[in-house]
Amino acid sequence: MSSQLTALAPLAAALTDPDRLRVYARVVVAGPAGAHPDDLRADEPDLAKHLRRLAQAQLVELTEEGRAVARPDAFATAMQRAAPEEQDEVAGLFRNGRLTTMPTRPALRQALLEHLARTVFEPGVRYTEGEVSIALRQHWDDFSALRRYLVESGLLTRAADGSSYRVTDGRP
Repeated sequence: MSSQLTALAPLAAALTDPDRLRVYARVVVAGPAGAHPDDLRADEPDLAKHLRRLAQAQLVELTEEGRAVARPDAFATAMQRAAPEEQDEVAGLFRNGRLTTMPTRPALRQALLEHLARTVFEPGVRYTEGEVSIALRQHWDDFSALRRYLVESGLLTRAADGSSYRVTDGRP
């Protein structure tokens, strides 16, 4: 079951922003024809950013005409890719969405950190230390060590004054 949760995490993460969730709901309600950006833009100044993030998570497709069309198979496709017999090493580190162990092998630890950077944090968003801690605590009790590993690996950067963190541009 944990591999399925792991596969669904990027989709769920894309829907955690209330404004993005509202945009996604409006695209879904628009049906198979999709929603034209002009119909969505009136209420949402960051529309382009939200649509890119939804497309990145494969929740919507952006047509050549500029319409956003919901992918009704997005969740089913993610779950099919996560068949239990196909668990990779990183997925095997999780049980019920939480890490069961911290890998000591450098390559596996790096793969885990890249996975967390992709699924827990959004590109372009600045997070306070408290927000980073809360997000990481959901996966591992020693969230401060996990945060340090992410910074040391170059996947998260911390502002010089320590006030914020963000995913690096070289995000996996």
